[in-house]
Amino acid sequence: MNIYLDESYNLQKNKGKQIVTINGFAVLNDKALRNKWRQVRKKFIGKRRIHAVDSIFEPLRKKSIELIGRHDLSILSVFQIIQEIPSSYFKKDNLDFEKLYLNLTKILLSKLSLNEYIKVNIVIDSRKKKGGKIGSLEFKKELKSFLENNFRKTQFSVNTPPSSSDILIELADFISNTFYRAYQNEKEDIFSKLKFKLIQIKNPL
Repeated sequence: MNIYLDESYNLQKNKGKQIVTINGFAVLNDKALRNKWRQVRKKFIGKRRIHAVDSIFEPLRKKSIELIGRHDLSILSVFQIIQEIPSSYFKKDNLDFEKLYLNLTKILLSKLSLNEYIKVNIVIDSRKKKGGKIGSLEFKKELKSFLENNFRKTQFSVNTPPSSSDILIELADFISNTFYRAYQNEKEDIFSKLKFKLIQIKNPL
């Protein structure tokens, strides 16, 4: 099993609803999905680095959702409203984003039947972590320890490459940004279209 995740969030009151959301997909045959996404994105190569927040790549947004709707995979999503987070996630008046992100990731992965697989490869976009390399190593260590303690018969690998190094992280970026907009604007029709494939968790903390 292969799991690809990316985050989208807003922590500023003047920019709309304050939320943190983690989204992506779990897929057995990531090679087939990678080949399909490569074909979809081919005509957009060369303009500049493909990124979901860049308006020039807006046509890819719809294509990314169409692709995951057709492919054999599970779609994953968890979101949390900042105002409903317990006080233990704040240091003085500052949000402990790393703690929040780690725990939301744990909650999302715990809802999957990972014990059914011998090996699970988890790939998470590296942009979210503070502290550079040390922060990344700590994040991977804590997440892997949690998974190994809860799914003892499964072997896990946790990787945190930048989105530019893997086009399936790029695909997860489009999915995450699309879902973030749906949560932010309270227009969740997209989820009903994907409901048979969707594992969705709202405000778990």
